[in-house]
Amino acid sequence: MSFPKPPKSRYLWSARRAHLARLAAAGALTMVPLACGGNSDAGVFESASTPSPTTALTTMAVPTTIKASVTTAAPASAAAARQTFPSGGELVVNFSFAPTAGGRVHNPYVVVWVEDSSGKLVKTVSLWFERSGKGTRWLSDLRSWAAASGRVVDQTTSGSTRTAGAYSVAWNGLGDDGAPVPAGQYTVFVEAARENGPYEVTSSPITIGPKGFTVTIPSDGELSALSAALKA
Repeated sequence: MSFPKPPKSRYLWSARRAHLARLAAAGALTMVPLACGGNSDAGVFESASTPSPTTALTTMAVPTTIKASVTTAAPASAAAARQTFPSGGELVVNFSFAPTAGGRVHNPYVVVWVEDSSGKLVKTVSLWFERSGKGTRWLSDLRSWAAASGRVVDQTTSGSTRTAGAYSVAWNGLGDDGAPVPAGQYTVFVEAARENGPYEVTSSPITIGPKGFTVTIPSDGELSALSAALKA
């Protein structure tokens, strides 16, 4: 039986063994047992520095970027975007005026108008005032309408004052530009003021669309039995 020959120098043998031990402790190589036979120093170091094919490798997981799902609202249809006040329809506003005081009663100034959702006057539906002499000077008594309109009188929808009674006025849905107003949210107002008498203003939101409706407008002082009906 033969034994492998030790290196010629015992110092070199010890130094090599110490070096391999340090590398193994640092995790730099896998210790390989010495095989029988005369392996050279180069062969031993080569086998020690090459990882074994069976050595398990740790694979770091790569995070996956997940894109959030964004839901985009479907755009309104072209038909809905073009929807306006119903063709041939009208908004009818009803109200009654009855004085609450005795004695001589001056006919009130009364105005009905419509504003859009931003508070802009769309149309003065009807305006009753004293049309002779200096009657226009008291248009400022219709405070809310005067602020919204700048006291601009539409002669096509204005008329003389009326005595007490029940009345109806109608709007064809055309704005001051002569075009049908777009479908959407609006507010209808009724305002009254008379000399030596009370002042009233009342309103109700309305929705202009393809379907008709009827809404009740709150009573206020000498104004009562108020309503607005869209006849499509």
